[in-house]
Amino acid sequence: MNALISFCLRKRVTVLLLTALLVACSVFVIRKIPVDVFPELKVPRVTIQTEASGLSAEEVERYVTIPVESAMNGTAGVKSVRSSSGGGLSFVWVDFDWDTDIYLARQIVAERLSGVRAALPQNVSPELAPIVSVTGEIMLIALTPDASAKNLPETEKKQLMLDMRQLAEYRLRNRLLAVPGVGQVTVLGGRLPEYQVIYDPAKLRQAKISFADLTAAVEAAGSAAPAGYLENAAGMELPIQQESRVETTEHLRRALVPAHLSGTAKIEDLAEVRIDGAPRRGNAGFLGDDAVILSVQKVPGANTQELTRALDQAVREFSVSQLPPGMALHADAYRQSDFIEMSLANGAETLITAGIVVMLVIFLTLLNVRTALVTLAAMPLSVLFAMMLFPAFGIAVNIMTLGGLAVAVGDVVDNAIIFVEIAWRKLSRNAALPPRERKSKYAVLMAAKDEILGAIGASSAIILLVFSPVLFLSGLEGQFFRPLGISFMLAFAMSLLVAVTVIPALCSLAFREKKNAGKADGGNGESFSVRRIRMLYAPALDFCMRRAKAVVAGTLALTAGALALAGTFGASFLPPFNEDCYTVFINTVPGTSLDETERIARTCARNIEKIDGVLSVAQRTGRAENDEHAEPVSASELLVRVDLEKDQRRLREEIRDVIEGIPGTSTMIGYPLAHRISAALSGSNSEMAINIYGTELPQIRAAALKAKEILDAMPEAAEARANREVLVDTIGIRYDREILGAFGLTAADAAAQVSAAFNGLTLGEVIRNQDRWNIVMRLAPEARASLDDVRSLELIGGNGKSIRLGDAAVVSREEITNLILRDGTMRKAMISCNPAPDSNIGDLVDACREKLDPAMHALGCTVEYAGTIQARESAAQRLYLLGAGIFVAVLFLLSVSLGSLRSAAIALVNIPLCVIGGIAAVFLASPGTLASVFSGHYVAPILSVASIVGFVTVVGFGVRSGLILLSRYRDLYKSGMSSAEAVRAGSLERVVPIIMTSLTTELGLLPLILAIDEPGGELLGPLAVVQFGGLISATLLSLLVIPAAAMLVAPKTPFVRKQEDA
Repeated sequence: MNALISFCLRKRVTVLLLTALLVACSVFVIRKIPVDVFPELKVPRVTIQTEASGLSAEEVERYVTIPVESAMNGTAGVKSVRSSSGGGLSFVWVDFDWDTDIYLARQIVAERLSGVRAALPQNVSPELAPIVSVTGEIMLIALTPDASAKNLPETEKKQLMLDMRQLAEYRLRNRLLAVPGVGQVTVLGGRLPEYQVIYDPAKLRQAKISFADLTAAVEAAGSAAPAGYLENAAGMELPIQQESRVETTEHLRRALVPAHLSGTAKIEDLAEVRIDGAPRRGNAGFLGDDAVILSVQKVPGANTQELTRALDQAVREFSVSQLPPGMALHADAYRQSDFIEMSLANGAETLITAGIVVMLVIFLTLLNVRTALVTLAAMPLSVLFAMMLFPAFGIAVNIMTLGGLAVAVGDVVDNAIIFVEIAWRKLSRNAALPPRERKSKYAVLMAAKDEILGAIGASSAIILLVFSPVLFLSGLEGQFFRPLGISFMLAFAMSLLVAVTVIPALCSLAFREKKNAGKADGGNGESFSVRRIRMLYAPALDFCMRRAKAVVAGTLALTAGALALAGTFGASFLPPFNEDCYTVFINTVPGTSLDETERIARTCARNIEKIDGVLSVAQRTGRAENDEHAEPVSASELLVRVDLEKDQRRLREEIRDVIEGIPGTSTMIGYPLAHRISAALSGSNSEMAINIYGTELPQIRAAALKAKEILDAMPEAAEARANREVLVDTIGIRYDREILGAFGLTAADAAAQVSAAFNGLTLGEVIRNQDRWNIVMRLAPEARASLDDVRSLELIGGNGKSIRLGDAAVVSREEITNLILRDGTMRKAMISCNPAPDSNIGDLVDACREKLDPAMHALGCTVEYAGTIQARESAAQRLYLLGAGIFVAVLFLLSVSLGSLRSAAIALVNIPLCVIGGIAAVFLASPGTLASVFSGHYVAPILSVASIVGFVTVVGFGVRSGLILLSRYRDLYKSGMSSAEAVRAGSLERVVPIIMTSLTTELGLLPLILAIDEPGGELLGPLAVVQFGGLISATLLSLLVIPAAAMLVAPKTPFVRKQEDA
């Protein structure tokens, strides 16, 4: 290190030229770094999606889900296997260890899945869902009728909606999928057009044509066969292209049914052929009207802003070239990039503001332009060099990395402050000496280096060490906070490098030696501000040294009080995000029809749009095809875009007033990104998911209802939902095989005809350019509207005979479960809920464990609390465990640096001093907490993972102050001063660097605290609050408590006298 600093002082121009070159390289690299709102959240999860149309939930579980689960269990690297079995649909989620590569995980699952396909029902094929990011839904695009189509007749409007869905499904979706970075596009809304063959069983019976003959004819009409080619026709190879597949409804109508006795019957003689919409499992709306909504999800690692710009360009081009008259495209139904832009703008503004504040503090303290400019050079250089290394560490520019830099802004100048302050003071004193006694500038600066290099190196190592636990967080919390830790540590490490290379070179160039310099300031190089600080500090220091025992006792009492106060704090995983969009969930009773659910959701959407401050409402009911979210038709989601300039509390309350009180519904309000994170953690959109495990479905249903009853009565809980795993009405068919046999039918034949009649039988497709239409055979809608229609279905046998379904089977209403959830091979019910407005996730879990657990155990069920609380407890446990290890490591470093374990223990006094201020800051900064103390209804402050990170990291800054003081005490004591003289002189010498370094960090944190309610400030604000309070208490108290503690354990004889006595 000595050689490096010596080189920089001798070759200062070379050092500055190399610095300029590095700055240019940094700017070049930074321009290419990806930009996003949050770090990339990667969950190593593979989703297996299986369509099993026509099967009930129990049949799906038995024939599909359990075989797939069994194949996945026991696979290397698999952490958990969860599943959901509903009517006609199975989902299996396979979670791997956090460090597993997602592509390797998919390969493993695909290999295991290939061995189970043969055991699944016919025409059932499990598929792997596309890879998308956890926060990957970056845009909703709405396709709606334009203003000119508002007053169209009903028939024309119905045709327009069919055309819109066709356009969205096969043209717009394909255009969006072609944009690099798009992982999936799902389409919801309207009805997908299909060629429908509406057959009449009576006509089949009259024509003596079996059901199988008609299906064969329809299937043949939609099929095609290759015709080959001529190998050598007049020296040329000629392909043969034939048009045997139907392309229009007219072609299909005229297709022959060969089995007819006359041989001339056409499909139109036996069925109606038309183009109409397929049955829906979901629908959508925008701005209060019918719409087709496309959800665009990105692949992991894609740059959201760049991808959004590319999607905007694709939408504009599509609107100009392919959008027919009467339709309008809206690319602003939901845009994650809006939140990103606001967050990054706020983050950049916070970073710049923090830098300006730090500059003002340095200038006002030093009152010298040269010293201020030299010191400030460390800030931009450290930030630029740190960002240049972002790609090497795999991190991008996002709100967390910007936050790490903002936290570091006040710290990156600390080492420079200490060196410049001492160098300026020594140069001024040197200039005031007689010419013969003066040393060279080089010698003076090297002497300044010797005075502080040890303390700087040790304190910097401690700060980096204390920040290191953030790097070892796992799960989503690790993916959130690890980039913050990396960016801070890079900036701080670069500041240390700048402090020992660039700053000495700048000092050598900028600081002049003038004759009699220092007379104006008393000959010691001190500004008026510095002298004023020392003058005010001296009396307080003397008092604390005289009353050392009382000061230490008072500190212990303050620490005990702070810890007692912290015991009343609540807990959460992450603070709520300040997004410009609310997510409103409306769930009707399972079994409610899609039309009724949509009516309720559409009414709510229209009423919400009337609220002042609401910009738009996009409504999604049910689920889209190929959507990995297993939502029933009884579930609706409203995405409400709002104006952030309006009062958000009022907006939220008015939205709640609209959706609450609707009979038979459960509702919840949140934010899109927060819900995505919760769903990634537990499969629930709520903050907490309560998993209740049992063996029998009736037992689980009873436990779920009891759990909801208990939660509804708990003041800590809100928005409890437990109505998913319930019995719903169904129509059961029990065949009489003997009766069926008399009519030439088997149970399988009858089941196939029932499936075709009510579920539809896909027999081919019509292809025209890139558009496709399924050819589906089914009954007319009016013939499948009631239980009597099911009983009246005429079954056509192969012998020309027919029989009513009700005469060949028992057809009756029954109750079956609508949904079966499994986790770790066990059935479960999942109850989701959020903390009440005046509660928190920690208090909610404590209340549940007290009241809910005994009730569930009495029913023979076990309980598990999942979601954000699980992640929060895991993160807190890891941080506390790592913190204990870091404590030991810091103690070792301090003992080595200070030369004794006793001095190291005194330096650690700053840890409780940091805790006092951090706890007080959390208490005072929590909205409504202070007022609630006097109102009698205590509102507990919340400690999130961000707050815990703040407590862990602020310790390093506090210990640094103690190290700077104690190392100076040691040097002065060894120089021959008594213990009291060394403590007093060392404290007065170091008070200015300690106050300046702490003040720059504290005031640099203020912009983060002030932006806590702005987009992007949610995660960094709580961390900054803790650090701000901890630094204030650690700085003020350490300047008083450390000298007092040092006096209590200081040796009574001078260092030199001890050597002589020995």
